[in-house]
Amino acid sequence: MMTPRPLHCLSAEMASGLTVVDAFAADPDAVARSTGPASIKIAPRGRFTARDGRVFDVSPEILVERFAADDVHLPIDLDHATVKRAAAGEAAPAVGWVTQLEARADGLYGAVDWLDEGLRVLAARTHRYISPVLQLDDTKRAVWLHSAALVAAPAVSMPAVASADPSPQEPNMPKEIALALGLTADAGETSCLSAITTLKARVDPAVHAEALARCAQLSAELAARGKAAHDAKVSATIEGALKARKIVPAQRAAYEALCATPEGLAQVEALLATLGAALTPSRLDARTVPAGELTGDLATLSAEDREVMRQMGLSEDEYRKANGLTAA
Repeated sequence: MMTPRPLHCLSAEMASGLTVVDAFAADPDAVARSTGPASIKIAPRGRFTARDGRVFDVSPEILVERFAADDVHLPIDLDHATVKRAAAGEAAPAVGWVTQLEARADGLYGAVDWLDEGLRVLAARTHRYISPVLQLDDTKRAVWLHSAALVAAPAVSMPAVASADPSPQEPNMPKEIALALGLTADAGETSCLSAITTLKARVDPAVHAEALARCAQLSAELAARGKAAHDAKVSATIEGALKARKIVPAQRAAYEALCATPEGLAQVEALLATLGAALTPSRLDARTVPAGELTGDLATLSAEDREVMRQMGLSEDEYRKANGLTAA
């Protein structure tokens, strides 16, 4: 999507060496008749530099052609209300309408249908000068006449506006931020940024660096404490599972890896809660070994022991080690 080109409000006497364009210049007797001038000069012809340094290049024929293509009457307002007040959502009624444009040797002229309010303002002579709103291309050539305004002070430069559409307003910051900065709840972004800049200038860089270092140290200490507590809980969980014969020592490393995070530990705890004892006692611990008999039947596993080995998928050495038995 193309970015709209900015519009420029040009007061009639902003151009160096130009004569002020009086609304009654083309028809001096109009005020006596209590009628507005039927035709007004809207902009001079040619390239010129305004008092604020902006450059304009007006070719009336281009503006007349665009006006004819749009086939839309253009508003005349007071003090550029159409591009200033309307953009803020305020009323900006027209006081007249440009119904036709004409290219003449000395500039751009327009036929005007004046409304009652426009006639009243002209009769009072509070706003007697014409200021057009022009859209310029990259070469500063005027390519579109957006509107015109009756202004009271043509020697004062009018500000540029963003586009023919309502200009975006400065966004308000969240009221909590504004209030924390000591501003009003409806403070804008510019005010908040200014307040932040002021606060930053008040902070000693050394104090700021020290505070950051202390925060980093505290964060590291908290992380270390959290890890120690987590490791202790993992160890207790695994030891409990081993004593309850829910897992065998050979599985310890795998379960510890699963418990690396708090979430993983919670899942392992939930899993172990559903398991019963996977290993049954061999009853060898209850047998008394006669003096001098450390081999023989003591090294022989029962049929029940071997069934457990089969179900668990353990070798005899693994089973004996898990149950604290002498290797065969």
